[in-house]
Amino acid sequence: MSKTILKKTVNSPAETDELAAAFAGQLKPGDVVALYGNLGAGKTHFVKAVCRKLQVENVATSPTFTIVNEYQCDDGQLVYHFDFYRIEHVAELVNLGLEDYFFSDNICFIEWPEKIGDRLPKQRYEVYLDFVENQPTTRLIRVVAVAN
Repeated sequence: MSKTILKKTVNSPAETDELAAAFAGQLKPGDVVALYGNLGAGKTHFVKAVCRKLQVENVATSPTFTIVNEYQCDDGQLVYHFDFYRIEHVAELVNLGLEDYFFSDNICFIEWPEKIGDRLPKQRYEVYLDFVENQPTTRLIRVVAVAN
């Protein structure tokens, strides 16, 4: 079962930040957020905006080459940011211990979750960032709560 909890067309990075901040207020320890969108759609920007609202300092760039970045909120909450863009086969992630991250009290953001298929937790948020035709700075952003 899934339910759309936020849906908005944004016309600028600042508007994306506002939507991400609103979503951040709903997150709790143990939440997993899967982000879907083409290259350049704003997945990393969205994660950074949520992390700023969660009071994470020093949010780095996308972990495309490191696969995962770890951040810490001011209150000690850990946030993990995964980027599976370069992953060719799920087997490459076996030694990473995905379940240890996904089923913990930490918040996890996953870019390119389609690369790991059914290894995603059944309960999660999915964020869809879609380009709007002929409007290069505009995105349709949907946040869906999934509970299978």
